[in-house]
Amino acid sequence: MVTDQALDSVIGSVERRKSLTMAASDGAPREARAFTREALTDWGLEDLLDRTVLIVSELTTNAELHGRSPRVPGDAGNEAVGDLDEHITLTLTALADVVGIEVEDNSPRPPTPRVAPVDSNDGRGLQIVTAEADAWRACLKADGSGKRVVALVRRSDPNLPI
Repeated sequence: MVTDQALDSVIGSVERRKSLTMAASDGAPREARAFTREALTDWGLEDLLDRTVLIVSELTTNAELHGRSPRVPGDAGNEAVGDLDEHITLTLTALADVVGIEVEDNSPRPPTPRVAPVDSNDGRGLQIVTAEADAWRACLKADGSGKRVVALVRRSDPNLPI
């Protein structure tokens, strides 16, 4: 079992770290996948690319679909702003042979895994994240303005400490 401390130590790593802030739009997952491919290639972690890109794609898709700021009905200020300040921030880190993935969005609602009908085209994102990540969790951002979802992917060598 990977501890919260292990998750935090990888995400807090400054050994290798890159961040990207994107508009919360249909193009965010594509932009996040390209950013992830470039970062892991630069870091020489190509063997972790497939799993990491899949997790990043699922988490940014969830953030784009479900990570909007809560709107107060009738609040003209919120309606006037619309989606202009809706964003997703992806941070990738690497410490030794472990990649940290952090996706932040504007919703304080935690991600909720669900069981998708067999013939459904969606609803399996968090099941995929659970299957591919060595660990993941969600928590509120310190200022309460949204949440962050953190996942780890590590090389499959069972002798690697974490």
